[in-house]
Amino acid sequence: MTTSFKRIQILTDLLKQHGIKNIVFSPGSRNAPLVLAFRNDSFFNTKVVVDERSAAFVALGMSQQLKKPVIICCTSGSATLNYSPAICEAYYQKIPLLILTADRPPEWINQGEGQSINQNAIYNNYIGGSFQFPVDENPDTLWQSGRITNEAVNLCKSSSLPVHINLPFREPLYNTSKNSISRKKIHLTNTHTTIAEDQWKEIITKWNSHSKKLIICGQNQKSQKLNKIINEISKDQNTIVLTETTSNLKGDHFINCIDRTLERIYGKAEFIPELIISFGGAIISKKIKTLFRDYNPFEHWSISENNNSMDVFTSLTRIIPVSEELFFEALLKKISISNTGNYKKIWLDEYAISEKNHEKFLQNAPWSDLKAHELISNEIPEHTNIQLGNSTSVRYVQLFNCKPNLNFYGNRGVSGIDGSTSTALGAAIISEQNMLLITGDLSFVYDNNALWNNHVPKNLKIIVINNNGGDIFNIIPGPSDSEFCDENFVSNNPSSIELLVKAHNVNYLKASSEAQTKQMLPLLFNSKEAAVLEINTSTCKNSDILSSYFKEVKR
Repeated sequence: MTTSFKRIQILTDLLKQHGIKNIVFSPGSRNAPLVLAFRNDSFFNTKVVVDERSAAFVALGMSQQLKKPVIICCTSGSATLNYSPAICEAYYQKIPLLILTADRPPEWINQGEGQSINQNAIYNNYIGGSFQFPVDENPDTLWQSGRITNEAVNLCKSSSLPVHINLPFREPLYNTSKNSISRKKIHLTNTHTTIAEDQWKEIITKWNSHSKKLIICGQNQKSQKLNKIINEISKDQNTIVLTETTSNLKGDHFINCIDRTLERIYGKAEFIPELIISFGGAIISKKIKTLFRDYNPFEHWSISENNNSMDVFTSLTRIIPVSEELFFEALLKKISISNTGNYKKIWLDEYAISEKNHEKFLQNAPWSDLKAHELISNEIPEHTNIQLGNSTSVRYVQLFNCKPNLNFYGNRGVSGIDGSTSTALGAAIISEQNMLLITGDLSFVYDNNALWNNHVPKNLKIIVINNNGGDIFNIIPGPSDSEFCDENFVSNNPSSIELLVKAHNVNYLKASSEAQTKQMLPLLFNSKEAAVLEINTSTCKNSDILSSYFKEVKR
């Protein structure tokens, strides 16, 4: 049995032909034809998450791990708007979501009908494309339904962006049929952009003319091939490589703790590169952005296959729209690795001093957010997938050298706090490895509906650093000087994390000291069930301790 709507029979059949099988539903009535079609076909893997905002982030986490489109499907009205934060995040992270929104028929929009709003192109600023299904069924509209489905799926796959299909339905919604119809799949042939030889000559001439070169990687999926290539290029004595945890690049000669290294070099002209090559997504470090905006390099090249280069340092001089692997593999073959020069050495020397001062400070550091993150960093088992909550947590993690076999993810497209837990849960559904979320108390409370479903996987582990609010606003310049800081910026958290966790029947652990944290971390990581560890640092002078830390690093 399936829905009686032939348009949806075609949609379902083509999604099967394209191999898209994972769907996250949210309950409703207007999307009943879609529920009947997908749930009656064993090909599809379906999840149900009541909160549409959470559901969309769950799908984002699933797609992040699969590297394939995942479907989200909801009823009409404000439910569609609740998808918006995750769609926006997916757009800037380049994560493919296929958005199916049920709708009232067009004649009833803006006519006082319940749960009806104008949904056509509702996400227009944050999608790769938007499509409206026909509402009537005849040979032409059935052909159109197949064409729209093929076009939407191919666009979603090729662009790695969210794509929206709005589907209006007239009642009755629940009629079924024993028979279904299909349409032909339209295949998309993948192609790759290459760089012409005359352009390569210009690129290599520019490369050779600079003796101070810096490669920086933003958020990126792990790639062993790319990692190996960048390591080879980093042997060049005139080239330094800067990475962050979310870059998922590891190298013996990389600077992978940017902020504490920059404490030692800010304003020193000999460290400013002549050429920056950037690739990947968002860069976390605000310090590096500020440095290169204040002291512009001569050139900045941006490598971006989708031609969405960002002038993050206000110095962009060249856009190279090819894949990172293609560019750096070809670059490595065409350049000579220089064994002379000291640009890399002066960076690595300062990095080594920062590492020494970092370790010295932490030996006697008081209980704090900083100390808690040190203990977490030391205890994380190898081969763990880590999701980073935004604001404080994602920044603290950048201060520590991480084990080589960890994978890091985070919602750094928009960098909001609203969907971190849901994203981690969705990623854990797909991953066979432990999925660890390190997040803050406000972010966790904001998104606690992530645990309000029947799909909480056993491999999901969550650490909540509870410093009683958004402590990032005690750290960054400005908010802490305001009389409204506690209420309007930090927003002290009155909720009980313990009660929230237990309300969702998830295992709960708690620590409020260094000794307790050392005891609880192994219990969390060895738990056979999903678990949340709340680490309380709310009585600590976290911002003062972090300030003292950076002074020691700089010394």
